[in-house]
Amino acid sequence: MVKTIPARGIKSPNASILAANVIRHSAEPDEEIRFLLSPGAEKGMDAVAEKFGYNLETGKNGGDVEVRMTPHGTKMQEVDVTGDTCPGPAITVGNILESLGIGERLKVKCANGSTLEDIARAVTSGGSRVIEEGGEGDRHYLIAEKAERPAAGEASALAANLDSVVIIQSNGISNAERAYATFLFSKVALSMGKTVTIFLLMDGASMAKKGAATGVKHPSFDRLDSLMNEVIEGGTKVYVCELSAQFRGINEGNLVEGMKIAGAATYIDLISNPANAVVNF
Repeated sequence: MVKTIPARGIKSPNASILAANVIRHSAEPDEEIRFLLSPGAEKGMDAVAEKFGYNLETGKNGGDVEVRMTPHGTKMQEVDVTGDTCPGPAITVGNILESLGIGERLKVKCANGSTLEDIARAVTSGGSRVIEEGGEGDRHYLIAEKAERPAAGEASALAANLDSVVIIQSNGISNAERAYATFLFSKVALSMGKTVTIFLLMDGASMAKKGAATGVKHPSFDRLDSLMNEVIEGGTKVYVCELSAQFRGINEGNLVEGMKIAGAATYIDLISNPANAVVNF
């Protein structure tokens, strides 16, 4: 459990005195305490932590300085989702975070970077924070911290003309017209100064296998594989649904260069972000 103490406006050394009193009179055994302070008020908190046997961690949280005190020997909850099939990892992590209190943390381990990125999107889309990412042996990991979901209307106002375009394609090389449209529209959007992201799912994932698009040719344009490479080199991010890729035997070894396998949380994050103009083919 994490106790959060908002103490903005209290200066040093009064913030340290407050921290000591909180620990003496209200802290439960093994309880973490999180102080939200004004910049500069954290001075002297290290001495308080040392005196009472706490580990100290100081960082930024928006405009506040967050000082976290954790009793020595306290371990955060961990989960290893290695081997779980998408969207399993994102669901598992989301369910655990839902059960945590504000400020509590979860360490998530997985086998590859694409799964970690998908989990990170699930965490932040749910309103929580990713405070650390890294590697341990053959595992990737992140540490997520449960945070309050922003209230409706708190999101930044969007410009009338959206500069980020997300193209969702569920048709593949068997529907050449739609396959071409994906990358032709992307090329146009790039020429207009837009940021473009493509998400290939279902049969759209068939375009992501090396060599699969070489036999597709529009009468008026270059081969599909050449157009795809041009768009990717132009800065377009291309994600391929992990589940759809598995259905078609597509993996990192035979994936078109510049494309990236991604999970369900990445897809949901892209289409639910109000800053994105979403186009479906």
